Amino acid sequence: MADEQDLYERIWYGVRDGRVDLGADLKILNKPGSPVFSRSDNLLPWVALLALIVVGWRLGGWIGAAAAAASMLILIATTINLAVMARLRKKAIAYALSGRTGFETLWNAGALSMRLRGDAASEIRGPDEDWRPFASQRLPRTKAEKEG
Repeated sequence: MADEQDLYERIWYGVRDGRVDLGADLKILNKPGSPVFSRSDNLLPWVALLALIVVGWRLGGWIGAAAAAASMLILIATTINLAVMARLRKKAIAYALSGRTGFETLWNAGALSMRLRGDAASEIRGPDEDWRPFASQRLPRTKAEKEG
């Protein structure tokens, strides 16, 4: 049987070639202690809200402050939060594909799931399920494995 590095490489190539979809649990990833958590990504929208309230107050009194607060809260709830979560997901996938250590860190935290593209029944989630049998049984051997 292939060693863990070879199995990880099967996953890496599977994601690269579009055979495997990696999923990320954003609730787990968006907490302090997560290797991809960014405090600034989460705080900047709220700092901008406070700054706009101050500007609204200075320009239009309490009506300007209320209008700035309402519009910024709507923007945070709809657009900004989605952008922050999309960025977090990209960082998590990049971290998982940066090496086996990063992948196993996120997998053991329960922050990753994986499935064959187009086959929802093949989905497995960390840490309860083992990714090694998935890689060894469902993904083709890499060129290095075939040559070695």
